Amino acid sequence: MFIFRWRSFLLFLGDIPLFYAALALALITRRFSLIPLDFFLEHVKVFSVFVPVLAGVYYAVGFYDVRRINKLINLINSALIAFAVNLAAASALFYAFYLQLGLTPKTHLFLTILYMHILATAWRRVWTRAILSKFLAQRVAFLGSNPLVEEIKKDLGCTPHLGFTVVPLPELKAVGVGEGGYWRPNGSTCGDLSRKIDLLVVDAEDAEKNPAMEGLLLSTAVMEEIPIITHLDFYEDIYGKIPPEHAAKPSWLLSNVLHKNNPFYAVLKRALDIVFSIAGLIVTLPLSVAVSAAVKLGGGFHSHVFFMQERVGHLGRRFMIWKFRTMVYGADKAGPLYKAERNDSRITRLGRFLRGTRLDEIPQLWNVLKGDMSLVGPRPEWTREVEILERNVPHYHLRHLIKPGVTGWAQINYHATSSEAESLEKLHYDLYYVKNMSLAIDLGIILRTFRRVFQKDAGMAGKTALTA
Repeated sequence: MFIFRWRSFLLFLGDIPLFYAALALALITRRFSLIPLDFFLEHVKVFSVFVPVLAGVYYAVGFYDVRRINKLINLINSALIAFAVNLAAASALFYAFYLQLGLTPKTHLFLTILYMHILATAWRRVWTRAILSKFLAQRVAFLGSNPLVEEIKKDLGCTPHLGFTVVPLPELKAVGVGEGGYWRPNGSTCGDLSRKIDLLVVDAEDAEKNPAMEGLLLSTAVMEEIPIITHLDFYEDIYGKIPPEHAAKPSWLLSNVLHKNNPFYAVLKRALDIVFSIAGLIVTLPLSVAVSAAVKLGGGFHSHVFFMQERVGHLGRRFMIWKFRTMVYGADKAGPLYKAERNDSRITRLGRFLRGTRLDEIPQLWNVLKGDMSLVGPRPEWTREVEILERNVPHYHLRHLIKPGVTGWAQINYHATSSEAESLEKLHYDLYYVKNMSLAIDLGIILRTFRRVFQKDAGMAGKTALTA
């Protein structure tokens, strides 16, 4: 919803003038003097082609994620990664199309990217610490109360950088009829309620307990053009996940999953899976041969290159997943829900490198091509783990409503699970994707997946979000 997305949009709008300011600083630094306007505009025309690439990289590394960049260490980490990726991307762009662009900047390019990331980092620090939390904060009131609402209110009180200030619900007196014998709205410009709150979050079930006053408040909010949202939608948009206890209700399934029938999306997603899996297998073929040889050398001539394990997929169907072997034989004897630690002795030296770079996942493109998996979807789990989680995690089966993926919403927002409690939290994110899956979200997930290769703490981002 735009109620929430405008924060990232304004952050992006602020990056645009900063980019051209960085360009001007680079030109001035290089010439050690003020520059002619026509010289600057000539560079503006050429450098502008890089703005979409810059924004895409920023999105991929989480530079528009307000919850993430609030912490200084994460902000600096993201800035360094974004700088390295943008410098490489800009160099490739300018030197691949130098005939069309008419410029082959070297020092100018380096200084522009450097200054841009310094300015962008400072801009985000000011944005989260001052502008969003103090000047652009929205006053939000909650109608109704339940444990989830109370947790949301508590979390918003501890995270002012999200841009919400919880205010008490105003008391309204009964409104008399006007001269015409009926109640006429005052409009948003002179309403008393709109002066006190900017957003009304409603627990519909709780609101039904006192229909007279709740009805009056809702009607007034509508007439004064105050945005109204249910507490479940508010939770979903702020935290990017859905409480499974609500998702299991028939009303949620009927309105958000079972009624969905978008054959165009399904066909296009499958077509993209086939195209990208074939392309990926071809492009990575030399790398796969090298990895296979390294696994053989490390484990002996008779060692198996691939690790295969039975996983649960779409609608509970079982299939064999393929990965490059990264652990010693018999490692799975530790049993289900046993998470491999960083210094786990079961992981081979080569396996540690393959896991860190995600190269062990390459053979899963074969599963995508076969149709067992998609590029994007919930992570397929081992059958022995699913048997345990189905018994102990409420509504765990809902994640099997769609085809599993190599990467997914839960993978980029949460870490690998090793307990039932963690599996429940991860399910929150899987259900968000089940409800909101689209090509736009798929593209965003793929872009943000690259961040996991560079940032060791990226998988821990989910721990900062509200749990329910």
